[in-house]
Amino acid sequence: MMKCFFLILSINISLSANAQDFFCLTPQMNRKAELLNPEAIRSKKELNRFTEQYQKEYSQQKAKTTIIIPVVFHVVHNYGPENISKEQILDAVRILNEDFRKLNADTANIIPEFKAIAADCNIEFRLAKIDPNGNCTDGIDRVVSPLTFNANENTKLAAPSWDRTKYLNIWTVASIESGAAGYAYYPSSVNGSWGIPFDGVLILSSYVGSIGTGTYNRARVLTHEVGHYLNLMHLWGDSNNPGLQENCYDDDMVYDTPNTIGHTSCNLYAESCGSLDNVQNYMEYTYCYCMFTEGQKVRMHAALNSSISGRNNLWTTQNLLATGVHNSYTPQICQPIADF
Repeated sequence: MMKCFFLILSINISLSANAQDFFCLTPQMNRKAELLNPEAIRSKKELNRFTEQYQKEYSQQKAKTTIIIPVVFHVVHNYGPENISKEQILDAVRILNEDFRKLNADTANIIPEFKAIAADCNIEFRLAKIDPNGNCTDGIDRVVSPLTFNANENTKLAAPSWDRTKYLNIWTVASIESGAAGYAYYPSSVNGSWGIPFDGVLILSSYVGSIGTGTYNRARVLTHEVGHYLNLMHLWGDSNNPGLQENCYDDDMVYDTPNTIGHTSCNLYAESCGSLDNVQNYMEYTYCYCMFTEGQKVRMHAALNSSISGRNNLWTTQNLLATGVHNSYTPQICQPIADF
């Protein structure tokens, strides 16, 4: 099995390295889905056509539209440290919103050559306040299961997803069968009935937030995986094999991200395919990432305006009210859930 290695860097002024490797499984899981899901290939072509047309019709009015996405965290645990706290999850949501709204302080580190195309993606994430049954929730679904260890798609069945047209489902676990830190599905890969139980992000609990079992270095892996959920590929294309010269001939289908071989270290002025690489992009494999581009923003908004896997329903006014994240909704105080 091909492996993608992320190099963890200590994020500080000097960007000095403190390396640790982990695996990323998104391209492999999507290729598997395309084999198993009868709808996937047709949906991929349809979404590509929709995205191309959406890019042509994109306007400043669309660019300023803020999209709010209700989120549920399924914390699958066996009473160990993987049963992460609400505070840690709130911290993860904070980081997601800073990254997708370009509010992260390290935008100051973006090199001048890419500052002009660093995007406020106008995408916000809010923990659901109403569950699929209309009950009060804090957006955290705790499920006790040994499948938190060596987790795979069966883990998602043990902690069933909430309606994926209404919520972004994120499963947190102690370990993943493949050794991965996390993965997500592109909208087209899980379109149709086959993908309903699996759509969302599966991620190690230790890569959620920057407090508790999380760390600052790992916290933005979730940003990377949510990028995949919103139809972004790695900058060198749909593979987990950075650093190969032939990657120059592959593409991520985003107009303003230069072709690159892909990087696992922070050489901010690397030129691998005849132009300056966007090493600081969230869809790279470096831990000096701190930006999305305007082109990536358009591609994500296209996915959120397409009916493929119901992404276009997530942010409707009706759904924001139904999930309790609309600005006009006054959240209720949920009764505690006893767990003996």
